[in-house]
Amino acid sequence: MDLSPLSLDQLSAVITAAPTPTDLYTSLSDYEEQACLLSATNPSEKDLLLEFYTAFFFSHLLTDQICEARALTRRIPRELSQTDAMQTCSLLLRAVWQSKHTEIYKILRELPWPGRSQPLVQRYESYFQEKTLVEVSNSYETIRIAAAATYLGLDPAAVEGDIMEKFTACGWKWDSETQLLYPKPVVTAPPKDDSLQNELSRVMALISNQGS
Repeated sequence: MDLSPLSLDQLSAVITAAPTPTDLYTSLSDYEEQACLLSATNPSEKDLLLEFYTAFFFSHLLTDQICEARALTRRIPRELSQTDAMQTCSLLLRAVWQSKHTEIYKILRELPWPGRSQPLVQRYESYFQEKTLVEVSNSYETIRIAAAATYLGLDPAAVEGDIMEKFTACGWKWDSETQLLYPKPVVTAPPKDDSLQNELSRVMALISNQGS
């Protein structure tokens, strides 16, 4: 089936309609050929290209294609590479590559992103938190509250008791004598089983409420 012409409205429709990150990646991959025919020196087309490549970049991150995301940043038009949006993508990619959690959350929350990519920025932050929660739960036998909060992008300066309650609510144990949290290991669900994703979403909703 022929694709609709790539436009800002069509890009928004693709982002909104994609039910999964894989669907989003596939849809945007189909549009890359059209994007290659646009001119980055044309002001109206440049804005569309910035929105497209930012969204395409996040579709890579949401599907854990980090090496492919790096390749994408190297094949975008040269005229776009020095724009704020593409520079921010490069900063985020470097932070993800180096597992610098504090920088990742700072870049996602504080640096400017093209308007149509805002839902994807928020979606990736939630995804990264959920993924990190699994990694921390399976990698640490014990961890301090401040360290756990930093991994998940929570404010370490917040009231520790409040943060501790959020972690214990998702199954972690708290030792008041040692002042340590004992993470609950997460058993990875089989492919295509949404139970893990649904449970992690519930857990992260509980944890993230500490900042509200």
